Formats: sequence, structure tokens, C-alpha cells
Amino acid sequence: MMFEIGEGDKAVLMRKPQFSFLFFILCILSSSFSVRFSVIGVDLPLVIPPGEDAVLPCHLSPEINAHEMTIRWFKYKYQDLVHLYRDGEDRVENQMAEYRSRTTLIKDGIKAGNVSLIIHNVRYSDSGLYTCFYDSGSFYDEAVVELKVEALGSEPHIYLDKSQNGGIAVVCESSGWYPEPEALWRDEDGNNMSSSTEVKVMDDSLQFHVKAIYIFNGHPNTLSCWVRNPILSQWKQSTLHITDAFFQKMSSCILNRLLISASITALGILFTSWTVYLVNKQKREKKRLPDELDWRRARRFATKVYLDHQTAHSWLVLYKDDSSVREGYAAQPVKYSPHRFTHLRIVLGKETLSSGRHYWEVEVGDKTDWILGVCDESVNRNWKSKLTPEDGFWTVRLRNGIYKALTSSRTILTPRVPPRAVGLFLDYEAGRISVYNVDDRSQLFTFPKVSFPTTLQPLFSPGLNDGEKNGRVMQILQVTGRE
Repeated sequence: MMFEIGEGDKAVLMRKPQFSFLFFILCILSSSFSVRFSVIGVDLPLVIPPGEDAVLPCHLSPEINAHEMTIRWFKYKYQDLVHLYRDGEDRVENQMAEYRSRTTLIKDGIKAGNVSLIIHNVRYSDSGLYTCFYDSGSFYDEAVVELKVEALGSEPHIYLDKSQNGGIAVVCESSGWYPEPEALWRDEDGNNMSSSTEVKVMDDSLQFHVKAIYIFNGHPNTLSCWVRNPILSQWKQSTLHITDAFFQKMSSCILNRLLISASITALGILFTSWTVYLVNKQKREKKRLPDELDWRRARRFATKVYLDHQTAHSWLVLYKDDSSVREGYAAQPVKYSPHRFTHLRIVLGKETLSSGRHYWEVEVGDKTDWILGVCDESVNRNWKSKLTPEDGFWTVRLRNGIYKALTSSRTILTPRVPPRAVGLFLDYEAGRISVYNVDDRSQLFTFPKVSFPTTLQPLFSPGLNDGEKNGRVMQILQVTGRE
């Protein structure tokens, strides 16, 4: 079969190669500039009463259509699937059993990158950290949202009951608490008083009912019942004034009024002081929360790390578990290795890190001298380096009771409590190395963002033995990714 080509067709064919070349260039450009975004959750915990629906917020910034993306909600670990949206539909085949038929992905705003998740009829077991994970195919990011299932109960109700043991039973009851509350009695001076307390779960809900009993023998004239949510650290309080005339022990009405007035004043001062304490505590907790969430998020990327004997300085004693090291009393009989440090009391991890995210923890206990961090695999091991980022070292150190990040000008660190275990997190692509105090889950230091060299290795130095003052073993801990 033959075809005839007209003049117009020839013109189209002559222009077609130019059009194809232009289309090819545009494809390259569009593929080279893959869309990048940030996933935004919420910094403070969501506090939801049991039985209600919890909305876990999550959206993209800037606003991007997420209809064709994979959105994965999981709890603590990637495998703990709470909800999965992929290929334009919800996928429930691998969803955890306790969340089946209890989750809904809000799709009204999905074209603007909003994929908040509803957990219906929340239970106390739903409390925890949830991760919203976006994957566009060429780029991914995530955000963490904390859910607390808790409830404040009713104002305490105080009343007098029948006589017991020569006194009058004063009863305080309150309902609607979650989790199990604490209850106590206080006198007019704010002093705690012993009582018998019963806590029971209500029959028609998961919420707790508390009943506290105090046996009154004529003193004090003013009683206050305080009921507290132990996690929210929030109280509800009621006060009962009992006159001496009721017990035929008052000498005059004037004295009674003075006592009541003094009691009210004392309670007012107590209440004000307690309010100030709670406000200050909330501020401290609000400041600590981002650090703790960051530490928990880093801990999910736990990596097994072991010591490389071929890199260890000859004075270091390594144990058979490949996880423990201390300085000895003399040089050890070791084989020659071009990888061995000859001047610094250092040993490296076997793992070479050239991509991804990695987290490991080291127990330092009560050691008085140590160095931890990472270094460039190609650092010179036969001379005494200054241990700075310019020389390929990103480390922190304890010496003479002072914690420092070994930056160019040395940065002094002031941990809230001395760390007995130190966590290290490397995000290779983000150019981030962070150091954590595992004891209080706070961040000790994050080095300025850097383009890391080709390959990094974990670095450990147990410090000088110092006549057994620093003889404790430094040990790498095995981290599961959960607390």
C-alpha cells in the first residue's frame, strides 16, 4: 500500500522533529524539578474524652493535590498500619484489627493536600503517637500527632454521712474521669489529710467514679476535696465549712466567723499558689514536648551498631559482644591495621552510613570523660585531630564536668539532668546530626546543617581511665524503636 504526501503534510513533518525535541526538553526539566513539600501536623497533644471522635490533623505545605499520592497513617512503627490511602482509594487489607471500621480519611480537602484522619469512638488504648506519611513517588515526608484519651470529671460533691468510729463520715464523690483520678482531702492550711478512697468504673461508660471518705472528729472546721487527672495535671475542688456549733464546741459566733474567714483566706492563697504552679508546669511541659516528639520520631529509625576492632586505638579494650569498650592500663597486643587510630582513644562503628536515617544509643552511666558522634570515613587516623566538623568530625564530649559540642569554637551544653544514656540521630539527606539525653528525652544539640562527605561512621571514645575514676565500660544499647 502506498501513500501520497501533500505539501502541507511535508511542512508538518518538517516541523515535527523540532516539536519532539522541545517536548523532550520539557519532560527532562519537569522530571528534574520534582515537587517537594512539607507535611504539617500539630505540635501540642490532642486531648479527647473516651467515646468521642478524634480528628488527627495533617496537610501539605504548600497546598498540593494529594489525590494520586500514597497517604499512610501508622502508630509508632511503619508496620503498625492505622489507615492507608493508595491509588485513589482506601486499602484496609493490612490495617490493624483494633482500627478496622473505626477510621475515616477526610477527602474533602485532598486536592488541597489535606488528609486529616478521624478515629471514631476513641478508647484509652488509642493514646499514643500517630505518623502521617505522604509519598508522592519522587519525594516523601511525614508529621507526628500525639493523641491523649482523657477526661475531666464533675465538680466534687461533698456531703455528711452516718457516724463512724466516734466521728462523722464526710464523703466526696465525682464522676466522669479518665484515666483513673487521684483524690485527697486538705485542711484550711492546705495540709493533706488521710482518707479512705474508693475508685470504681461506671457501668454505662469507660469513665471513672471516685469516692473519698474522711472521718471528721471536730477538726478542722474547713475541709476541701481535690480530685486530679494525673496526666493532664488538672484539678477540680470543692470546700465544706463545718461550724463548731454543729458539734456543740463553739464558744461564740464571732470566733466561728474568724475561723471561717481565716480558712477562706488560706484556701485562696493556696488556690492562687497552686494555679501559678500549674501554669508554670504547663509552660515547662509545652517547651519539653517538641523535644520529646523529635526524640521519639528519631528513635523509630533505630540501627544496630557494632564496634570495629580494626579501628580501635591500641589502649582500648573491646569486649566480645562488639558493643562495649573501655580504656585499659596499657597498650593491647593488636594486629597492624591501616584503619586503626594511633593518637586518639577512638574506635569506630562497623556500619558505614551513606544514606537514610539512623539512630543509636550509648550508655555512659556515671563516666566522667567520653566522646560520641560520627566522622568522615576518610579522616586521617595517624595524627591528633582537633575533632571539628572542618576535619570531618561531628562529636559531643564530657570532660571535667562540662558538656560541649565540638564545633569550631566549642559550644557549651547545659543538660537539665546529667545523661546516663546518649542518643544519636543521623539524617544523611537532610545534613543533620542530633544528640539527645535519653534520660529526660531532651535534645542536647543539633549541628548546623551540612553536606556530609560520601560515607560516615559512628564514633566512640570512652575517655582516659584516670585511675579507675573513669573505668566504667561504655556500651552500645540495642534499641527497638519503642520506649
